[in-house]
Amino acid sequence: MKLLKIILPCLLLGACMFGRSKSPTYYTYFPMATTVVSADYTAAVGVNRVQLPKYMDRPQIVTQQPNSPQVNISEFNRWAEHPSLLAARALTDNLSVLLPAAQVKLNKSNAEPFDRVISVEVVRLDAVLGQQAQLVAWYTVKNTDKKTLLQQKFSATVQIGKTYEDLVKGYNELLAQLSTEIAGKLIQ
Repeated sequence: MKLLKIILPCLLLGACMFGRSKSPTYYTYFPMATTVVSADYTAAVGVNRVQLPKYMDRPQIVTQQPNSPQVNISEFNRWAEHPSLLAARALTDNLSVLLPAAQVKLNKSNAEPFDRVISVEVVRLDAVLGQQAQLVAWYTVKNTDKKTLLQQKFSATVQIGKTYEDLVKGYNELLAQLSTEIAGKLIQ
């Protein structure tokens, strides 16, 4: 009992001295598209939630180890919400800039009558800090009758810096490139 009376205050004092643990930093995607692809395209476009590999669709930001299949899951660098929803919002915002006359919205239900519905399945979204970020995805465009009009593979790589902020900027750039390609296909 005497030992407990000595150890307990020491533990409490130690907890007070060392303070709280590090707070996480939260990130979000943001639109990067700046150039109008077509000011005349007026269709209603729905963007479905982006499908990401399960290991990526988590609050913690995942990075790759260089030249290794090992991944790092950062406890202190996190997405503000589910990355699949953030990616869909970034695509929606980018497409709204690229096609300003179109009505581009997230497709939250199958009840809305969209002229075109875009689905994206990400095969790879990898980043090695201080090296590069890569996006490989398949996107599908369907019409009102849910008939597939186009199914296309997209692949791009960008150089990134050594920080998580650099990684997020790289992912934003990749999503802008994907959005630009999709906008170009929509107007054909």
